[in-house]
Amino acid sequence: MIDGRKFADAGFPLIGTPYSVMDCQKFVEKCAEICGIKIDLAGSNSWYRYIMEHGRVLTPEQCVKELGCVPAGAILFIVNHDGKEPEKFRADGKGNASHMGICTIPRGKGAIHSSASRGGVCESEFKGKTIKNGGWNMVGLWDQVIYDYTQGGGALPDPEPDPAPVPDPTPAEFAVVGNVPEGNRQDVNFRVKPSTTAVLIDRIPCGETVQVIDRADKWSKIKWHGYTGFIMTEYLIFTEEEPDALYCVTIHDLSRDEAESIVDVFGGSITEERG
Repeated sequence: MIDGRKFADAGFPLIGTPYSVMDCQKFVEKCAEICGIKIDLAGSNSWYRYIMEHGRVLTPEQCVKELGCVPAGAILFIVNHDGKEPEKFRADGKGNASHMGICTIPRGKGAIHSSASRGGVCESEFKGKTIKNGGWNMVGLWDQVIYDYTQGGGALPDPEPDPAPVPDPTPAEFAVVGNVPEGNRQDVNFRVKPSTTAVLIDRIPCGETVQVIDRADKWSKIKWHGYTGFIMTEYLIFTEEEPDALYCVTIHDLSRDEAESIVDVFGGSITEERG
């Protein structure tokens, strides 16, 4: 498997390579080879159809809507239904994939490719949207690439503003993130949609207090640090009131009597460290 960011980054040292040495197909294959995968297909039309069988092909808008962004390492295509594809592909109705490159969002101009009109490997503008009139209009997600959908292209929603006050509001429900099985890392996935494949907003540490907007058996909609998203309900410990913040203070070389006098004034409990 290839890391999408490394796949995209592999192209930058090749900028300036003449088109006569490396056309658009050979450029993508060279980047794959740098990342450890050797592949040799017969042109961009073959690549377009190969990705349909070994991954997914979406428009940039579909990719952003469904997955959160067009990720680094996605293979970009220019596809037209103009009948100019090689004859062996004409009957399948998938169109003419006349050119291909690699998405580099959020680095550089957004796309890197080898262009005949520009003489070789170069960068072009791409912001995760369809470029009309002969520009990038299809995105290939290869099953040999691991993509990071939290990078660029609007992967994270903007923080929601605090809601306007309403008369007699329903009391807010709060929960503490916890219930993580022993041995697991002490944080929980926080996603834009109630699905284990949805884009990750962040990972919430155990012990954090979140506001519960909607509670269901499997997923709960919550608000945390200005973002609204979803967390699996099994990782929430519910309470009717927002818990007080808890702090842990470490003071070295303190006697038991001195520690107890501090607790008498400020509250809390004492935990002794040994060893």
